Amino acid sequence: MKIYSQGDQAIVVSIEKEVSQDLTEDLLALKDYFVAHDYPFITEIVPTESDIMICYDARDMIKHHNINSPFKYMKDLIESIQLEIRHVPSSENVTEIPVVYGGAYGPDLDALLNFYDMDLSSFIKLHTQNNYFVSMMGYSPGFPYLTGMDKRLFVNHTGKEKTFIPAGAVIIEGKKTGINTTDTYGDWLVIGYTPIKLFDPQQEDFTKLKLGDNVQFKAYQPHELDLGGFNPCQS
Repeated sequence: MKIYSQGDQAIVVSIEKEVSQDLTEDLLALKDYFVAHDYPFITEIVPTESDIMICYDARDMIKHHNINSPFKYMKDLIESIQLEIRHVPSSENVTEIPVVYGGAYGPDLDALLNFYDMDLSSFIKLHTQNNYFVSMMGYSPGFPYLTGMDKRLFVNHTGKEKTFIPAGAVIIEGKKTGINTTDTYGDWLVIGYTPIKLFDPQQEDFTKLKLGDNVQFKAYQPHELDLGGFNPCQS
């Protein structure tokens, strides 16, 4: 574990391990510890795939809490924390994501199949056989970056140009799969579509998936799902 400052009002805890479900749960446990203890001078906690940044109000620490060195205080505090972490097997609490692969729903899939030298059924089998976990949230509200994809599906390129990508698009980027949550333009490789709404600002709990959640994809034909007003093109 590496601890270092990020400017004069933030500290980063970096766990130098390969990204994994257990690593994500370690970082979430550290975040939960700070949230539970409700330190008044901590202003924000931002976990990522392999580290967590804890922002603090250094002026408040010095003026109101008699802490002469905010960074040293935070570093000593982090090193003193003993966490009891229960790693939940990935087979528990899995969210199933129905997907229609290819065609208008996955316009980049044909080119990817040529790149992989693979047929559609083999691709779908590889993409749906593993459990994924949400290793990072970002880009847009509720957007999950999913780790756990079969290495045979890794890519080292993006689309040739930016195009319209609707909410619900299932994409591949590098070593990860993602699910677009808002209509956007981008150069992600779109392999399919899901009607599951992952972001709904009208709901109190407005994101369906959270950091550390488990996901499994399941393939469907278009007629087997209610696809609502799906339109692969910008209106």
